[in-house]
Amino acid sequence: MIKKILTLLLCLSTISFAKSPIRHRIPAVVPDAIPTQSGVQPRMTAVNDLADIIELPEVLTEIIDAMPASAKMGALDKALATDLITAAKRHLGARYRSGSSGPKAFDCSGFTSYIFKHLGITLKRSSQGQHQQGTAIDSASDLQPGDLVFFGRRGKNVNHVGIVVDADGHGTFQFIHASTSHGVRIDASTDDYWQPRFIGARRIIGTNI
Repeated sequence: MIKKILTLLLCLSTISFAKSPIRHRIPAVVPDAIPTQSGVQPRMTAVNDLADIIELPEVLTEIIDAMPASAKMGALDKALATDLITAAKRHLGARYRSGSSGPKAFDCSGFTSYIFKHLGITLKRSSQGQHQQGTAIDSASDLQPGDLVFFGRRGKNVNHVGIVVDADGHGTFQFIHASTSHGVRIDASTDDYWQPRFIGARRIIGTNI
């Protein structure tokens, strides 16, 4: 469905451009911010911003607004998330050590803070602190790669954090984290251990933390 919508949007934009002289064509999209140590990341025009560029039928506008966040994620944000996950996977197998933040050993929040530094983003040192950063994600179905996911005993107090590497759009996801028993590894949210402990998620990429 999303592919069909994007194809239709592209056709509509092509028609719009064909009717206008060259001087009125939309310039290439460029980032409106630059990554810094403060955590401000660059943004790109997302799919839902197309309504500001071309006049869309009301039904298409409604469909775009109803899209999950992962479908509307900006192109540059996707590239940043891919870069982040690639960096995280380089540490698969690294051992767990309480209080450590890499590069040879990590605890859970030490791992996430170390990996996000790869993008020039500074996270707080504890999982509880990171749970207060970025933007809260209301539904697991809106998760996308690069989001932080948090866990706790009996689904209450946060005591563990990981990074989403894949999400199916239906609330199921895989995440990379520094586990106490196996070090840095990738686990699934459906795992019998993690499923009842999932507390929530925060979006860091594309937000002012």
